[in-house]
Amino acid sequence: MRIAVMGAGGVGGCLGALLARAGNDVSLITRGEHLAAIRANGLRLIRANEELVVETNATDSPAEVGPVELVLFTIKTLHNRQIISNIKPLIGHDTSVLTLQNGVESHEQLGAVLGSQIVLPGAFWGSSQIKSPGVIAEAVEARISFGEVDEAESLRALDIRTMFRESGIETELSPDPMQVLWRKFIIVSAAAGMTSAAQTQIRELLQFPDARKLICTAMKEALAVGLAKGINLPEDLVETSVEFMDRLPDFQNSMHADYEKGRPTELDALSGAVVRIGKQVGVQTPVHSFLYSVLLPHKDGRAPAD
Repeated sequence: MRIAVMGAGGVGGCLGALLARAGNDVSLITRGEHLAAIRANGLRLIRANEELVVETNATDSPAEVGPVELVLFTIKTLHNRQIISNIKPLIGHDTSVLTLQNGVESHEQLGAVLGSQIVLPGAFWGSSQIKSPGVIAEAVEARISFGEVDEAESLRALDIRTMFRESGIETELSPDPMQVLWRKFIIVSAAAGMTSAAQTQIRELLQFPDARKLICTAMKEALAVGLAKGINLPEDLVETSVEFMDRLPDFQNSMHADYEKGRPTELDALSGAVVRIGKQVGVQTPVHSFLYSVLLPHKDGRAPAD
């Protein structure tokens, strides 16, 4: 399959490397030192049980790639406003756009510009980050869930699922992708907000009873917002989500890493979205409102210290 990965950072780089190794025609769209390193030495992926290097097309210009069958949209949500229109050169008559971003709003943002019929909402479950330019380190093995908004299955979705599975990526085709997005959103918004505010990774933070209780309260707020919006979510989602987090290896989520390094963050798409959508549906969100207020001063990054 001819694929363009829009944003070859932790998530896009990990998936792009695995897809390219399986023989797909992959173009990585990225920039700066990361792009230069990939062009010079290939893209290196470090996993728990293997390391691989793939040689594949890399560019900072979608126009150099042209129309593809599949666009993996894996940039940070904070860049959506500037980037979405730029991917139009990748779109042809049979192109699908699979968004695997954090949050629950990006598929609507893409659909408003590109047409909702070509967009597939999805979630990436895993943890991978740029270790150094041209090098991606995977901490939690990649898993994908996605689906059609208006129908349980389609030929294109089945083909995409097959392509991911043949690349060694565990993939679920969901009949309810909105539930998928919200299940992840409820976990990530709480975990990212709390670990960023506490400057502590999730495994350690969960060992403190008061912090654990606050994480659960934050998830309950996001769950209430989702239910009020009409999303089909299980009532015991908070309990099962905490059990899921307890089983995870120790790792740092991307928003916490961005705050620690003084980079712009996805706060608006996480705690900010819980607060914003909560107001729309009449649900109070005091914990996420607090997290948003505390983290807001450095949402757009910090200038380096002198």
